Amino acid sequence: MNTALDSSMPPGEESRTAARIGSPRCGNAVHGFTLIELLVVVAIIAILASLLLPALSSAKERSRRAACLNNVHQFILVSHLYAGDNEDKLPAAGTDARNKEDTHTPILSSETATNLLRYASPVKVLDCPNLARSFEKNDGWRVHPDYGIAIGYHYLGGHENTPWSPVGVGTNTWISPKTTSQDATAPLVADLNVYAYSYQRVLAPHTARGSAILDDRAFEENSGAYDLKPADIGGRGGNVGTADGAAGWKDIRAMRVYRASQMWEESGAYGYW
Repeated sequence: MNTALDSSMPPGEESRTAARIGSPRCGNAVHGFTLIELLVVVAIIAILASLLLPALSSAKERSRRAACLNNVHQFILVSHLYAGDNEDKLPAAGTDARNKEDTHTPILSSETATNLLRYASPVKVLDCPNLARSFEKNDGWRVHPDYGIAIGYHYLGGHENTPWSPVGVGTNTWISPKTTSQDATAPLVADLNVYAYSYQRVLAPHTARGSAILDDRAFEENSGAYDLKPADIGGRGGNVGTADGAAGWKDIRAMRVYRASQMWEESGAYGYW
């Protein structure tokens, strides 16, 4: 034992110091976690994560719904700005198809898209934020050579021949406003809750945690997809804006089903707003 310790420590302190710095009773071992303790810690972390992650996902979805509502307001504003420069006429709906009746609420002709983008840019402003990435990264989703440009909303202004006669389950009818003063309460822009079995698409832009999309692959892998609708894949509802600029959230249970394609009868698209 160090003699310096012997001369300076009170009686008994030497033995306690030896025990602290290493003694036969301690075996110079450093205490660590046992396997059971580590497993308990991991289990606690997993439980906390399972409790926190849904809340974080829900908060993220609420944020995106707010961003989507802002896009709907901008879409309506852009339509009004266009109307202000064009004798109060809302942007014309329609497609690039030779048959002018081959129109669909989520598709704009190249000319109309160009006109709108003079007042709003980039094109994803015309999409729900939950759908923008899918439209950007999937070939054939955004640009259709025979039709024009697909957008992430139902655009309900400037359509010809409305109300389109109801078919199938789309027994409700709607009238498309042609000017900003025609019907201030008429729906003008709505979230893209839609299903089109012939095109193999079911879209629900707002579930509890983002969007849900059934595309070609989902239909190829599951024949039951032909019976599914937006609510069946988790759709909670969507934002709906009217011609007077008002917009707000609408629960899927309060939405009605409408015909979203002028042609194709029951083989066309159906939308919710």
